[in-house]
This record gives sequence, structure tokens and C-alpha cells, in this order.
Amino acid sequence: MKLPENQSQPVNLRTLWREFLPLSLSDVTMACGDPMLTTTLAHLPSAQINIAAVGIAKSLAIFFESPIIMILHAANALAASGDSRKALWRFTLLVGGGLTFLLSLLGLPIIFNFVGVSLLGIPPAMLTTVSQVLLLMGGWPFAIAWRRYFQGLLIYHGRSHALAKASICRLFTLAVVLTAGFLLHISGGIVAGFALISGVIVEAIVVTIFARRSGATLPPETVTQPNLPSNLAQVWKFYLPLANSMMVVWGGRTILISILARAQDATIAIAAWSAAWGLVLVIANSTRMVQQMVIKYRHQVSDKQLLIFAVSVGAACSTLLLLMSVTPIGDRIVQSFIGNDLTLANSIKPVLLICTIVPLFVALQNATQGFLVSENRTGHVNLSTWLGTGTLLIIASLAINKGMNGATAAAMAMITSMLVEIICLLGKRAAKSA
Repeated sequence: MKLPENQSQPVNLRTLWREFLPLSLSDVTMACGDPMLTTTLAHLPSAQINIAAVGIAKSLAIFFESPIIMILHAANALAASGDSRKALWRFTLLVGGGLTFLLSLLGLPIIFNFVGVSLLGIPPAMLTTVSQVLLLMGGWPFAIAWRRYFQGLLIYHGRSHALAKASICRLFTLAVVLTAGFLLHISGGIVAGFALISGVIVEAIVVTIFARRSGATLPPETVTQPNLPSNLAQVWKFYLPLANSMMVVWGGRTILISILARAQDATIAIAAWSAAWGLVLVIANSTRMVQQMVIKYRHQVSDKQLLIFAVSVGAACSTLLLLMSVTPIGDRIVQSFIGNDLTLANSIKPVLLICTIVPLFVALQNATQGFLVSENRTGHVNLSTWLGTGTLLIIASLAINKGMNGATAAAMAMITSMLVEIICLLGKRAAKSA
């Protein structure tokens, strides 16, 4: 069997960038779906309510997705062992199927009408739309789990271009469904839900085809790393802290929406935050694959060089977001993004400016997490996530209680929480080095 690409070649900053860019493209194209979705909803009837309702539904769907987000990281880290791969695959099918069942159950109107009002404080006008989107997205967790398993194998084998091509297929599918829904004047919630689930199913199919054709699914001839988990129980022990950390992150962001629902400007706050954060993530998500580079090259490249690489990626993306926030072309992008709703546009712009540092923080966060995951210290990743998410909710609640603009409060809370998490992660890494 062929060794993964670049395994025996010298690795420098240029090499890291060359392999990183296709991986980054896969995240960028995925994040581009949010602005496309918001733009379509902004040009359909009941724009603010639909944008806010879809934002809530997607937050809930991603919360149910959160336990399996780190399957990509696990597949990359465990790909060196055939037994580990088999155990992780069984785990992927089991957890993905269970989460899909639970999300579909939540979407049932008889259940969601109670949960939405009593626990999340969602305005009654949004309940039906949110429920429709959740039912359409019921298969989301299973499709995501499947996709991320094969993505991890492709990354391990140096097939980063395959991820980019698959994500482009997802974005194209999303665009086709949104365009058809807009031209046929279909309800915004139904268009959004069908577009989201269609895109991720297509991407899962395409990434599976690439993995099989490239040989990434073939088991390795020898185990290149010792002490990897080799059965379902060991994989669960390895993966549980990672799953818990993602549940905490997305659970916190779902609770953040419920906090914004209690702001003085609740509807506009939820709509503005969902729209602005979607724009920020288009750029910030392009740095997330830094973690995969750290996991893959941890034993070939010095930690200092990997950190320099992460900072260079984050700084470049933060500069791009800053230019978009303060230049006339950025204003035109925002205006084309949300239509002629001046109230929404005026609420989005300060959030973008506050969040210009987010891409750099995301790059540092993912790099430091990568160091700990590669050392099997997943519990420390979990602890840092708890501290960061707790900070997010406390700061947001205090700001809302003091009457601050909801979207601005969310942005300030998010920045503070990410800084706390990075400091904690760096502290754990420094303690290990010492």
C-alpha cells in the first residue's frame, strides 16, 4: 500500500500552505452556503422572521450534529490502524443514526411547540417555520457523520483536493435548490431546509466516491502509531471528550440564541446575529483545517513552525475580514447580502467590525487543540471548551440585562469566550512542555 502523500518529504511553511489551501477551500465553500441562504430568504416574503427562524433551526441542527463534528479529527488521527478505522466506522454509524432520530423527534410540532416556547423562548411567530426546517433536516447528523469519516481518511492520505471538489458539489446543489425555490416562490423555511439537507447528502456521496477511488479506504499494511484505540469501547473513551466539547460549543451557541430572544430588540437581534455570524464564518472557517495540518504533521514539523503557520493563516483571514468591514466594497457586499433592509444592515455592520479578530482566534484555537488531540489529551480540549462557553453565556446575559443591542452583545461575548479558551489551551500545552 502507498504511504500517505508528503509523509517522507521535507515539510516547510510553503508545503503546509500548499496542502492547507484545498482543505480551506472546502470549509469556505461550506460557509458560503449561509450567505446564499440568507440572501435568498431576504428576497422572499417575511424576510426577518424567516432569517431568524432558519438561524434558530440551523443552530439546533448543528447542536445535534455537534457530537460527531470531531469524527473528521478522529478519522485522521486513527487512520494509521485498520482496527481503529473499523471501530470508528461502527461508532460513526451508531451515533449518527441515533442523533438523526432525536433531531427528527424534536422537529415534530407537538414536541417543538413546547420546547421552543418553554425552554428556548422562541417568539410564537417563528415556531411553525423552525419546526418545518427541523423536520426537513432530520437526516443532517447522519449525513454529516458519514461525510466527516471519509474526509478524515482523505486528509490522512493527502487527498485534500477531493474535499474541495466535494464541497463545491455541495455548494452547487444548495444554489440550485435555492434558485428553484426562489423562482417558484416556495415558503422560505421549506426552501432553506430542503436546500441544506440536499447539499450535505450530495457532499457525503461525492466524498465517499473519492475516498474509494483513491484507495483511502484500504486498511494500512502496518500500524505507524502505537497505542491507538482498536475497539468500540476504546474509541468511545478516546472520542467522548471531543464529542462533549463540541456539544458544549454548539449547545452554548443555541442557548445564546435563546438569550438574544430575550433582548429588547429580539427579532432583529437574532436575524442580525445569524446573518452577521454567517458572513464572519465564511472567512473564519477557512482557518479551521489548521488543526488537521497540526495533527497530521505534529511528528514531522516543530511546534514553533506549526504555530507560525497557524498565525499566518489567521492573520491573513482577519485582515480580509477587516477590509470587508471598513471599505465601501464591504458595504456593498452587506447590502447585496440582506437586500434593502436598512435596519438589518445597520445592525450587522458593527458586529462585523467587532468580529474582525475572529479568524485569527479560530486559527489559534484549532492549532492548540490539534497539539492536544495529537497527544491523546482530549480531556484538556473539553475543559477549555467548558470555560470558553461559560464565558460566552455569562457575558451575553449580562450585556442583554443591561439593555445592550442584542447582536453587539453576542459579538462581544463571542470574542471574550474565544480568548479565554485560547489562553486555557495554550496554558495546558505550556504545562506539558515544561
